[in-house]
Amino acid sequence: MASVRVLLRKDKVNKENQHPIIIQIIHHRRKKNISLGHYLSDSEWDPKAGLAIEKSNIREQKIYLQKLNITIERKKAEIKNVILDLENRGKPFTVETIVDIVKHYSNPVSVFSFMETLIKRLEETGKIGNSLIYKNTLTVFKRFRGEKDLTFDELNYNQLISFEEYLQKKGNMVNTIFTHMKTLRSVYNKAIKENLAKKELYPFEQYHLKDEKTSKRALSKANVIALKELDLSENPRMQFARDLFFFSFYTRGMSFVDIAHLKVENIVDDRLLYVRNKTNQKFTIKLTSQISEIIAKYNNLKVKESYIFPIITNPKGDIYKQCLDALSLTNSRLGKIGKKLNFPIHLSTYVARHSWATIAKREGIPTAVISEGLGHETERTTQIYLDSFENNVLDDANDLITNI
Repeated sequence: MASVRVLLRKDKVNKENQHPIIIQIIHHRRKKNISLGHYLSDSEWDPKAGLAIEKSNIREQKIYLQKLNITIERKKAEIKNVILDLENRGKPFTVETIVDIVKHYSNPVSVFSFMETLIKRLEETGKIGNSLIYKNTLTVFKRFRGEKDLTFDELNYNQLISFEEYLQKKGNMVNTIFTHMKTLRSVYNKAIKENLAKKELYPFEQYHLKDEKTSKRALSKANVIALKELDLSENPRMQFARDLFFFSFYTRGMSFVDIAHLKVENIVDDRLLYVRNKTNQKFTIKLTSQISEIIAKYNNLKVKESYIFPIITNPKGDIYKQCLDALSLTNSRLGKIGKKLNFPIHLSTYVARHSWATIAKREGIPTAVISEGLGHETERTTQIYLDSFENNVLDDANDLITNI
């Protein structure tokens, strides 16, 4: 085990003939020093205890020495906790590893700045949905804090309770509050993994997330047929929005961002092959006549590198913004179509995903083939179930569901 001791560094001295206080970490015979930023004279230091001698005729100096010892003990305990965590992981580490982690703790990254970093990472990797969730929670949390940033040490149980009460007073529903709190929990967990937050201060051990079942966001088969038969011949933009909805429906609820990123090269041997942006899972879908008919409207399939749909129109531009703007516009148009048809729910691209799952269940498809609702419990579980079946089983199920 690595050892920790506190010393006066005698080889250095300031103008007042005082020496810097350092914490020395020794691991595998290698030494590293961390300065505490305080200086004391030899007469004020107890080398055996590794602490300041709390004696002084000057009251202010005595209080300073007492507080200094508290700082020393806290810093030692912090370093020992880091060492214990590293040892519990069971992986080799160096004295430099210990110092790097301690420095992270000494110069804490703020919650706001870390969330902004996470949002940027998600945007750069094209994970639009997740980035929007993080961005929304950050905006609301900043408003709650009055734009005053805080460290992860300060993001404690009381802060979480206060934030929850703030959201309740603002009239937020239970599941909206659940989403914000779940996002904060995810941020804290990521901060711990990156050694930016302390595991022992984790506030979600005490705070428990609360949610409730939401009403299903799905159309009936009759609604889907009505949507398909609606005459939109005089409005190409509305037609495009509906085509994107049905493309998602016909492809087992493909997400908008995945549709946007599809290229001609994703079509291989009459199958559509793609990796889901959100989960990095591989999907293969038979090109049905319905799917092919929609694709033919927007791409002649001659250029492999071209996007199938005119969503990302400038590959060298801001792809994230193009997808976001297109999603917003598509959902706005679908919403208008849904109102025109007097649908009981707000029509959006995500409704296609839920509708496919709900119709599958009503048609008698086993939940083992298509888990009840893509998102009713966890999306990951749904995808695991889907991936466990042969393509022909999914193809037959898809043919039955989309034969509209």
